[in-house]
Amino acid sequence: MFEDIVGHKKQKDILSKIIETGNISHSYLFFGNSGIGKLKLACEFAKKILDTNNLSNNPDFKIISKIADKKDILVEQIRKELIDDLYIVPVAGDRKVYIIDNAELLNIAAQNTLLKTLEEPPRYITIILVSSNISSFLSTILSRVTQIPFEGITSEELKSYIYKKYNIIFNDNIVEFLNGSIGKAEDVINNKLLEKFEMVDELYSLLKECNTVKVLKHSTNINFSNDDLLDYLEYILFINHQYNCVKIVENAKNRLKFNGNYDIIIDSMLLRLIDSIKEE
Repeated sequence: MFEDIVGHKKQKDILSKIIETGNISHSYLFFGNSGIGKLKLACEFAKKILDTNNLSNNPDFKIISKIADKKDILVEQIRKELIDDLYIVPVAGDRKVYIIDNAELLNIAAQNTLLKTLEEPPRYITIILVSSNISSFLSTILSRVTQIPFEGITSEELKSYIYKKYNIIFNDNIVEFLNGSIGKAEDVINNKLLEKFEMVDELYSLLKECNTVKVLKHSTNINFSNDDLLDYLEYILFINHQYNCVKIVENAKNRLKFNGNYDIIIDSMLLRLIDSIKEE
């Protein structure tokens, strides 16, 4: 069961046992870092609950997510998409499944409205909250859901998945930085960032040589306005125990957030990194 899902053996075993015993709860919380496959497994779990291979046309299934131009998942959305629907009995089978994706975006009013359903749910519904931030939930919500924690897949599983699907090999530093997130790995590939990540590796080698001219010239090929690239540089410095350098990068990231001059901030960061490395 769940053979198409990479990794997450413990979670798949738990969900398989739930399906096999028929002891399906009215609510679950799948939580862990973003991009590690929580939503995909939630959808596969929904297929097993509803005994279907196709969720897209199933009248007893619905995914609720933040509306594009909204900051949060609002109470009006929960009322319209979930509350007004859940008391309609199942059409195709004997259960209905609702998935709330990025459920940490539920504002307090929306959580309180959802809470009433979790306290007295219709016997035929299952609500699956998928979230990357468990701390955003009311304690009363957490006490009424079955919590299933997720971790990233192993580095070897991630490397194997990327190689089999894309015929691409990530170096070990990049794999460790991605922290078991298939979603982030695919973003790197789909956004054509792999070459840029490798350029950051080269930049670090030049920084260690303290060659100012080469560092500044090489950096012009890297667009650090992409947060992931600065995060990766910070990660490389951290795993090499250059903690003062980590603070320098962090300072540059904060200055960029306040719309400082990109060229000045990045050049200043690189010069300060060279000075810090020289002092070590």
